[in-house]
Amino acid sequence: MMKYTVPLVIFLLLPASCNRPREQEVQEEDTLRVTGMRPHYIHYREPVRSTGILSTRTEIKMSFKTGGIVQHVHVRDGQFVEKGTVLASLDLSEINARASQASTATEKAMRDFRRASNLYFDSVVTLETLQNARTALELAQSEEKIADFNLKHSRIVAPTAGRVQKVLTENGEMIAPGQPAILFATTGNDWVVRIPLPDKDIVKFTPGDSASITIDAFPSDQFAASVLEVGSFADPFTGTFEVELLLSDTHPAFRTGFVARAELYPSYVISGYWVPMTALHDLEERRGKIFVLDSTQAVEREITTGPIYKEGIIVTSGIEGTEVVIEEGSAFLQNGQQVRINIED
Repeated sequence: MMKYTVPLVIFLLLPASCNRPREQEVQEEDTLRVTGMRPHYIHYREPVRSTGILSTRTEIKMSFKTGGIVQHVHVRDGQFVEKGTVLASLDLSEINARASQASTATEKAMRDFRRASNLYFDSVVTLETLQNARTALELAQSEEKIADFNLKHSRIVAPTAGRVQKVLTENGEMIAPGQPAILFATTGNDWVVRIPLPDKDIVKFTPGDSASITIDAFPSDQFAASVLEVGSFADPFTGTFEVELLLSDTHPAFRTGFVARAELYPSYVISGYWVPMTALHDLEERRGKIFVLDSTQAVEREITTGPIYKEGIIVTSGIEGTEVVIEEGSAFLQNGQQVRINIED
């Protein structure tokens, strides 16, 4: 009887032992090999980029007080001048004649007033006559002051040391009162770049925030700058707000009108966990999904995202720094699927 028992036991155990490798094969087929990483917590200032024009902050449009014929322009475009340098002057023939006429009228009004005063004290003329003579004298003196003032401002003089940006008139040209004749800028280190920003970006900046400037004329150079002024009113045509950036680095060859590209860094900081873009799926607006490791399973997790940074994205909420984020292979995963993971540093 014993000789039949042993073969019978072996025969009964054989199917069970044959099924185990098969179950292991099925389990390994359902287990996906993936790569994971621990998210890095970073602080990031998202830059805002725009394009503007280089100019000086103290740019002045200089003109003559009165109209007339331009007698002589003493400077040329780009010329450096000292304070008090005569930049341009009018033909003074008519202006001198008016000044002389006003001076003569004042002398006559003074004689009339003195005569009226003497006659009044001798009771020859009335008080009204004396008052009229005084009024005429005051009017003549005012006209003389106006004529002298116009004569003085018949020349354009440099208010400080600076550079002639642009000469807008020529010798012999008829020019109207107040018409810009010379564009003038000081030589101080007050070069600025004025850029437009939309409303969603203008609220990010305050005076003192840092910026970096690249100028097309000097493509290999970068110039440090800071926010000097932030516009309070939108341009009625573009709807943008102007930001003025003051350059702390300058170049002797700077010219007004150079095209400048600015990168502004706001004072507030975005903090979160950096994960590579390959770890995300169903990304839309500021939300998306990732897979994190839970023991040996891939668990889908909804996250809130911030800006894109260095081939990845900043996750502002939805994961912890101690979790492992599945990076490579996440596109083939399903929620709750078994995985075998290789964790990278």
